[in-house]
Amino acid sequence: MARVKMEAGSGIAGLSGRVGNLVFRMGAEGTTYVQQAPTGKKRPGSAAQQEHRRKFGAATVYGRQQQACIEGRAYYQPFVQAGNFGSVYRTALADFAKPPQLLAVEVGNYCGQVGHPLRVQAKKPCGVVAVWVRILDVAGQMLEEGAAAPENADWWSYKTQQTHPAAAIRQLQALARDRPGNEAELVVDLK
Repeated sequence: MARVKMEAGSGIAGLSGRVGNLVFRMGAEGTTYVQQAPTGKKRPGSAAQQEHRRKFGAATVYGRQQQACIEGRAYYQPFVQAGNFGSVYRTALADFAKPPQLLAVEVGNYCGQVGHPLRVQAKKPCGVVAVWVRILDVAGQMLEEGAAAPENADWWSYKTQQTHPAAAIRQLQALARDRPGNEAELVVDLK
């Protein structure tokens, strides 16, 4: 790719598009770049590439939807980074591409008593919208489940609703969900 320097009054300053076998593009700083037009046939790609294309296509649809609706713009605007061509569309697209992270689960000295707080740390640059907690017994059957409430920063808290025999409790599962619907799960063995 060649970079073209032109005087402000020249006839092709600001030119972009295709002329013959050359493609002209404008750079971010106003520089015009010239390269040969691509040749060759588009290959279907591997299964992994096709899956990536499918996911990226879904992300672009989500980004456009969020940019088009008032609620989406209001949600993502505070997360738009200044400079680097930041926009609601790009921020929503990046949010769609990555699931939330579950960093920690604090159970304290939980041994089955009612009202005990279980804390979950869930993080994502554009925020986590819901955290769900499940308590499982030794056979893998669910003893209790419920939504955690936001506490502060990245922490969520769930207060147990029932009393369970300490010997029966085996696992705690935490599930975090973000605005696009991505989910992350963390399983903590209590035995």
